[in-house]
Amino acid sequence: MPHASTGRLRVLVALLAVLSVLGCSTPDENAPGTAAGPVLETFEGLAPDPVAAALLPARVREAGALHVVMNVSSAPTKFYAEDNTTIVGLNPDLARAIGRVLDIPVVLHDVPLDGIIPGLQARRYDLTISSMSPTAKRLEALDMVRYGSWGSSVAVKARNPLGLAPDRLCGSKVAVQQGSIQESQRLPELDAATCRGEDPIEPVVLPSQNDALLQLDSGRVDAVFADSPVLAYARTQAPDSFEVIGELNRSPITIGLPKGSDLTPAVQAALRALMAGGSYQHIFFRWGMTANAVPEPVLEVPESQEHR
Repeated sequence: MPHASTGRLRVLVALLAVLSVLGCSTPDENAPGTAAGPVLETFEGLAPDPVAAALLPARVREAGALHVVMNVSSAPTKFYAEDNTTIVGLNPDLARAIGRVLDIPVVLHDVPLDGIIPGLQARRYDLTISSMSPTAKRLEALDMVRYGSWGSSVAVKARNPLGLAPDRLCGSKVAVQQGSIQESQRLPELDAATCRGEDPIEPVVLPSQNDALLQLDSGRVDAVFADSPVLAYARTQAPDSFEVIGELNRSPITIGLPKGSDLTPAVQAALRALMAGGSYQHIFFRWGMTANAVPEPVLEVPESQEHR
């Protein structure tokens, strides 16, 4: 079957090329609410906000920089530009804008997702902007300030040959990113809710979303479960390879700081200033994520405390 093998190889090479530039390609210029280009936005025209800047702890000011950690793995929220060095996307844009408002330089750090909270607890970093949902376990360790809202979606092969759906994944191999909320909470919840008396969902834990999508293309997994904006964006880059079905568990997305951090009030004030001045809305528009913006930087609390 030489012709079939050659055709298959071409498809795989094409998908590899697409995935290799998911971290250095532009948002879809034809998509509503999307601006052109993943060029570095430095926010040089953004003036410091005196109220927010006054809340910056002296220890951070004296250190000379705000150290922000994230897992740089997936467009459009956090990925590498074409130089494979510059970090761009929604999350780094917010980090740099917060730095401008607080009148302090920002240094970005890229670490694996499951290393972020330990790094914050060890005080190696000041905060994280890495698309984290406020789970009960995370709220035990972190202050979490809301900056967006989105959920999880399922990606399947193009034309969905297995007829899968978010509530029809029992017995299927489903890829999730290591350290993600899909691994720790969302997929186990989905399995418990939909697979009683049936074969359970088989999670396949992988280092990145690119790895997950490559395994989907090769048939080693049946589906990928990941953040909705990430899968929606990836599909614009490889529309013939897979499709996205459904959105589940829409929830707040937060900035994380060590529990009880003296920096938390300054971060909240900086977000409020960005929202009031329109820069926050511009950042979400720039990355085609206007529908994922929120009106207020709420400090999240455990569910047991919400009505106290």
